[in-house]
Amino acid sequence: MKQFFLFLLLSAIVTSCSETKNKNKSKQIASVNGIVLYEDVLENSIPEGLTGIDSLSFVNQFIENWTREQVVLQKAEEILSEKSKDVAQRLENYRKSLLIYSYEQAYLEDRLDTVISEKEIEAYYNDHQKEFTLKGYIIKGYFAQFSDSIDVENVKEWYQLKAEEDYVNLNSFSQLNALDYHLDTTNWIYFDKVLEEIPLEDNIHKSSFIKYKKKINFKEENINYFLNITDVKLEDELSPLVFETEKIKTIILNQRTQQLRKQLNDNLYNDALKKQQIIIYNKK
Repeated sequence: MKQFFLFLLLSAIVTSCSETKNKNKSKQIASVNGIVLYEDVLENSIPEGLTGIDSLSFVNQFIENWTREQVVLQKAEEILSEKSKDVAQRLENYRKSLLIYSYEQAYLEDRLDTVISEKEIEAYYNDHQKEFTLKGYIIKGYFAQFSDSIDVENVKEWYQLKAEEDYVNLNSFSQLNALDYHLDTTNWIYFDKVLEEIPLEDNIHKSSFIKYKKKINFKEENINYFLNITDVKLEDELSPLVFETEKIKTIILNQRTQQLRKQLNDNLYNDALKKQQIIIYNKK
């Protein structure tokens, strides 16, 4: 009976959302220690287009969320000190920061040049090489995993990449049969990423292996592993420009953004000074 009564009440609430109010006071829907949730608040929160069971589900969830929030809020009011509860200044600071940020973003959208030439990237790289020291080994090459059920006899020859057709054959075969593979002799990748796929440390010491650019294939727990490093840069060496290109683009964009922000603030400040809108009292 109670559930049926609640169903009727909630149905009436949802239905009333599409009707014009003709009562001066909104109905009370729920309360927690005297704090009341009124019907108009609920109505304004219901998304347009909800009907039937979806509306009832939303209403139920809204009421539960509201009461839960009130329980926690009232406990916070009871327990926290007056200083902790004084959020007015924090809210005002947040409001000001949000307004300034929104205005600056609108200003930047119209003025920020996002096109960065290769010449700019190269110039930044050459002028800031100390910022581009490698934090680990990077490599180019091939690594792959194959199930023991796959015949990998040809792979043992192809993965050495001695002939041009080895690359094509290896790529085609790996696409169809590898559990996972990487074949790229152009772009760099951190060697630690490779070690997440190839359990090399169990077979040979990492630093010794990578310094001498060796190749290896082995089987472990019914998986055939292949690794061929065609090029390597060691830890603490200068990182290649191509490996740092995206990072440099981000740095240059950030610099342009900061310059535009400063330009905006300086212009507004200087304009206000000229118009004598700024008064500093008792200036020493």
